[in-house]
Amino acid sequence: MNIGLQGVQPFGGDTGLVDPLRTVQAITSLIEAGKDQGFSFRLSSDFTELARLRQQLRNSDVSPMFDLQTGRSLGERGFWMALDDRDGKPVGLQAFRLDDADPNLAEWVLGWMMGLYARRREMIVPRAVMPPEHSLSHLIRGRIVYHGELWIDKHVKGAFPLFPRIGMLLAMVKWQPEAIWALTGQSMATRGHMVRMGYGHLEQSFLTWEWEPDGAEQAEWIGIALRRHMEFSIAEMSATEGKYLPSPIP
Repeated sequence: MNIGLQGVQPFGGDTGLVDPLRTVQAITSLIEAGKDQGFSFRLSSDFTELARLRQQLRNSDVSPMFDLQTGRSLGERGFWMALDDRDGKPVGLQAFRLDDADPNLAEWVLGWMMGLYARRREMIVPRAVMPPEHSLSHLIRGRIVYHGELWIDKHVKGAFPLFPRIGMLLAMVKWQPEAIWALTGQSMATRGHMVRMGYGHLEQSFLTWEWEPDGAEQAEWIGIALRRHMEFSIAEMSATEGKYLPSPIP
């Protein structure tokens, strides 16, 4: 065990949502807010369609985390969402997958990522074999959900943070994980976007690379949304009407 973490018990052990009704009401209010702006939402486990849509909208391949070439069971342990505008045109994408972090997120994550990229014959070379020793990821184990493929057309206003928050809450209801996590770059991490989405904990240089994955930075940030934090946010959302409803990215 890493120095500084001795005697600290990993998060986990609780089962079920504290207030499922309030959670459903929070999701409903976000969906209704989206409808008021002309948005509609689609949810699917057809990852062939996700790959097609990403090529169409972004002219690039889906990430290995959501590529059927790297895992045929994605349809059973993952889902993705599309955000459509008033004309039915897709203007946003995001995807989620459930995994088991054993013995913990910190020790599991690099092998998981390198295995996924290797199956697509893409090379990534880490600079460090482990996240920093005081990372919260050392205390997270068991059911975790990775949040990726997040894209919103830059010309679309009002979809952020509404769209990602809906997806995160749906993932929490579906799987009740210990945490939802995402990787991001410095710009998004330091401008408040991750916090507005619901990621209550951010760490810089979580993963560092000599040869980074396509589209990533040499030092990647991690955003972590613990289940307890998300449930607190739901309670706060219901008590503070409008606080988490969409506003344009500055």
